Amino acid sequence: MGGENASAGAGSAWNPGVGTGIPAEFRTLETIFRPDCVFSGVAEIDEFAALTGLPHEELTVFRPQRLALHEIIIRVTADIAVAEGDEEEDFGRNFRRIAVKIRDDFVAPQMAAIEQAYADLAQRADALVRRILAETLFAPPQPPPSRGWFGRWRRPARPGPAPESAAEREYRIVAAYKTLGLDAADPLRRAVFKSLYRVLGALAGRRGRLGADRELLAKLVVRHVCNSQGSQAIGHIIAPLVDAAIARQGYVRVATQAAPVLISLKGASAAGKSSLRPMLKQILREQGIEADGYATISPDVWRRQLLDYGSLGPARKYAGHLTSRELMVIDGKLDRYIRDKANREGAIPHLLVDRFRFDSFTAEKVARVLHDTYARYVDTMYMYFIVTPPEETVERGWQRALERGRYKAVEDFLAHGVEAYRGMPKILFKWLASPRPEYRYVFLDNRVPRGTFPKTIARGDRGAMVIYDPVAFIDIERYQKIDINAASPEAVYPSAAEMTVAANSGFLKECVRRIGTLEFVDRSSGMTYLRARQGNFEVLDAALLARVLSDRELAATLGEIAPRIVAPGQESAPAARRDTLS
Repeated sequence: MGGENASAGAGSAWNPGVGTGIPAEFRTLETIFRPDCVFSGVAEIDEFAALTGLPHEELTVFRPQRLALHEIIIRVTADIAVAEGDEEEDFGRNFRRIAVKIRDDFVAPQMAAIEQAYADLAQRADALVRRILAETLFAPPQPPPSRGWFGRWRRPARPGPAPESAAEREYRIVAAYKTLGLDAADPLRRAVFKSLYRVLGALAGRRGRLGADRELLAKLVVRHVCNSQGSQAIGHIIAPLVDAAIARQGYVRVATQAAPVLISLKGASAAGKSSLRPMLKQILREQGIEADGYATISPDVWRRQLLDYGSLGPARKYAGHLTSRELMVIDGKLDRYIRDKANREGAIPHLLVDRFRFDSFTAEKVARVLHDTYARYVDTMYMYFIVTPPEETVERGWQRALERGRYKAVEDFLAHGVEAYRGMPKILFKWLASPRPEYRYVFLDNRVPRGTFPKTIARGDRGAMVIYDPVAFIDIERYQKIDINAASPEAVYPSAAEMTVAANSGFLKECVRRIGTLEFVDRSSGMTYLRARQGNFEVLDAALLARVLSDRELAATLGEIAPRIVAPGQESAPAARRDTLS
């Protein structure tokens, strides 16, 4: 699906009039290229990205005003309790109202000082980068030691190791930048060495050699420093301004907690995570957490802070795409801000995290910055896995677009679904294997009317899981196999042979293997009919089991994990039946 459909009428859920990428004619509207946001342009960043292989958002140069906005967004997110409201849209409106007030009334009057501080930092960074390059990569070669007059009559020394090649020398020097950065006490030196290692390492890996263009190398590194250290420096300037705004406007500062709770919502794009947030207020209140007692991390609400949707004209359907890469930059800064603040204060507040991030379902990358923070400071993590059929996310996403102006291609919804459902087992087992924090999880079936709390599929902790809908675990695997290029609901799923219970039972079997106790509960009666301990199954209510087995899919599902219990013609008394997952 390409951008060529963007102008096609009003569209529909399966023909939304928007492609997976930004059409060429709209690229200059992306916030990482807009002249009012950055110093750099599309052509220049394309060239640098081709040279280094680094992402465009890492190579652009944000203006100091834009970096100040990033820091405001970060602090409103992490430090201020923003009211949720009864509708999911209320949170975004309340968030933007606070951020605009702080920007216009407290930060804008100090913008000249912020711009000067940024200019001073850029000048110091440029001088330091050039000096380090001159002393390392571009240092003149050392002449070989002279043998002297008497040395000429000595026996020739044994040949030493082969001389270092130019490429080997470059790699050695670049590798040393990492150590020098870790050892540096000065924040600017630390940032410069980090950028030298990141940028020049990428360049060498891409081209094999760094080359002799010292000006180009210095330019690339200084720009990188200005984005990272420049943002932090501006953050230090606006921190007291945000404090003043909190005091004068009566905003509620989110307090750190002795036993902080983290609630993380996991699901595909448009699966219903944000609509669940207002409904979680009652659950939080039952745990003693009032509405102003936690910080909500929901990056989607930042988008309208970054771009005026009404100014986009024919590009309006691409508003979400046009902000996505800058949003990722801010999201990464937020992670580091929370980590650094937690390390300073030795604690964190209660957090509700609602975001779909491309690394948030990858076990190797998930919460790379925050994992240690969560494990160290969070007392209890509650993870809600929202399960919504992929074709329904397309329909929900279209309705969201009509209401809020954020359109997305069908392929994007379906691809995000595949990523999410592949990631759910990885995330579950990752935290089950982690000793900290205390971990509790709930799987929710969101095939319910809007505004209705989803049905519980399963819930549990590290030691036990209660399952109300075993077939949903089969569906989670099925949803990983969909055709992301489908143009209709009927084309989403593969052949029947690939959708059988037997072909999609791996996740449920792994739960039986990894979790000490599983109880299978009838949703309508609340009675347990089957239990597994260490993979050994026991029938607790034979009559109830017989009744639930009248559902063919449920019978097939239980037959995969406990075949001897549900197999017809079993001779032993039902109440005494035992089975072991092989």
